[in-house]
Amino acid sequence: MDFFSILPEGLLSEILSRTSPRDVCRSSVITRGFKLVADSNDTWDRFLPSDHEKIISKLPVAFSTKKQLYFRLANSFILLDDGELFGSSDLNEGFKSRTGFTLDKASGKICLTLGARELTIECRSDPVNWTGTYLPQSRFKEVANLQVVPWFDIKGKVEARLLSPKTTYVVFLVFNLGLDLGPRNYRYGLLPAKASVRFYGERGGGDGDGDEDGDEIPNIVSLGIRSFRSDHGQFAQRRMDYWMETELGEFFSGQGDTGEVEVRLMGIERDCWTYDLFVAGIELRPKVDS
Repeated sequence: MDFFSILPEGLLSEILSRTSPRDVCRSSVITRGFKLVADSNDTWDRFLPSDHEKIISKLPVAFSTKKQLYFRLANSFILLDDGELFGSSDLNEGFKSRTGFTLDKASGKICLTLGARELTIECRSDPVNWTGTYLPQSRFKEVANLQVVPWFDIKGKVEARLLSPKTTYVVFLVFNLGLDLGPRNYRYGLLPAKASVRFYGERGGGDGDGDEDGDEIPNIVSLGIRSFRSDHGQFAQRRMDYWMETELGEFFSGQGDTGEVEVRLMGIERDCWTYDLFVAGIELRPKVDS
């Protein structure tokens, strides 16, 4: 006997919405009744951002169901080119076409990318060279080119309310290396840098579990790819879009209604090391359980 068939559709939809998009897709093969509820707009509406209606006009392809909309958002990269996308009228002008959004397909959590123009980038010697996208896979029109510099300081800030609440996020620098790194090529070397990710504000969203001062956990990362002679340390990884990424740290978003995340990456200046970087931006993605 199919016991699920006797449950009210609204109750079954409520049960499914407390799982994950991946679990909902898997459950659709259990029974025909389960599939109807698993594909319903009521179920998938729970996995969409609360202000998803404002995103619809930005999608390049139309949709007919909330499930289709969900996967459009998961497979698209949308520029936040106005201040009302997430229901806020006081976002600063810097978010115009400098920040991108997508959904994590498995969990429905928000992924956010700060383009290089949204970051504060300082170099000790030459100024930052802003250049048009030199790789066709870049998501932003411009990237920052730090040309053979011995030191740099990159900072980015994100308001927690733009992210999914109660979520652990991992932060990555998205970059690439120039062809010439001076007298020695460190493409497959250490190229160390000091990273920190700091959360300011109420982690618990005003429930008394706050952290007004924030906590900073410095982390030494590498902008180079691991070579066969290097078997320790944290190295960069190649992405499918031909860029590279290195993990800078992680944080918990709390209730998501207050707080700010500050990300910083500083080059470590040494006589024999120079950097030649193309910086695409900083990406914040929900942590995937292993």
